[in-house]
Amino acid sequence: MEYEFWVGSYGTGEQETIAKFSLDGRTGQITKRYGYDGVENPSWVGLNKTKTILYAVEELKPEGRLRAFAIEEQGLVPKACLSTKGADPCHICLDQEERYLFAANYSSGSLAEYRLDESGIPRVISSFLQDKGTGPNPARQEGPHVHFAKALGDRIFVVDLGTDLVSVYHLNGETGRLKNTGKALGLPAGAGPRHLAFHPDMPGLVYVACELGSSLAVFREKEDKFALEAMESTLPESFSGENTVAAIRIYGNRLFVSNRGHDSIAVFSVQGDGGLALDQIIPTGGKGPRDFAMMGEYIVIANQGSHEITVLQFRWETGKLEQTGISVPMSCPSCICPVLE
Repeated sequence: MEYEFWVGSYGTGEQETIAKFSLDGRTGQITKRYGYDGVENPSWVGLNKTKTILYAVEELKPEGRLRAFAIEEQGLVPKACLSTKGADPCHICLDQEERYLFAANYSSGSLAEYRLDESGIPRVISSFLQDKGTGPNPARQEGPHVHFAKALGDRIFVVDLGTDLVSVYHLNGETGRLKNTGKALGLPAGAGPRHLAFHPDMPGLVYVACELGSSLAVFREKEDKFALEAMESTLPESFSGENTVAAIRIYGNRLFVSNRGHDSIAVFSVQGDGGLALDQIIPTGGKGPRDFAMMGEYIVIANQGSHEITVLQFRWETGKLEQTGISVPMSCPSCICPVLE
């Protein structure tokens, strides 16, 4: 079987900063199929459910941009380019009905919401949230830094690295209005939450990847609030260097997290009660693994620091990741977006 995936990266508009690759499901070999220039710092890209529209942020100051492209036989065709009304957008997500799109502005700590037309193209900002607050890390938490948003039903979880908080909003599907539910996932001071993942089969169980703390937080919704149940390190005890956590993914009964600095993937077993047990920490084969995704039995990794995409193989029969030695060059890759996941 052949898998296809899109990659976003950092670079100027003169470079091919968005590319499409294929992965051979038998061998793990990667082939570049298409490159697109004209987009500056598309650090995150995403697809709609029908795979007809590709969305990308342009991570820029003082205002970033949201781009939308139709995916046609000849490649990407620009359809929209809108301001995010904030600095350095670094993530996008769609609500589950695909009526709205959310762009997280990291540096200015805000979330822009766009209404989509019937073809999935954003036309106007329909709502805007501006976070406030600080954290104890003066270098990284001097203000709010909205890093990520994710939809679960009619709720939108908004992750703010700068304030050590994940806020939960209710989305009115008809009006697009966001209302703070008053629920929040409060992280330990200085943890710096970055991304999160939901347990696929246990409602109310949330795993938060903490960039600054190099840790994983396990939250469970109980009695109308989210309780912190555990904090797990993503690093070996012997490591004493600098590290920041990046991406988090759940596949089956395994949870994967990437470490930048230690340059590794940590693999956890998800227990029957939703708790975590560390199985393995393995080098990615590159530097600065900012994002990754599993396709078949292979994990494809965007190593921003070493300008390459590497491949690890996951053996489900043993529960272990293995090196493959497979890599392809790409300048500053930052996001892996599978066509089918």
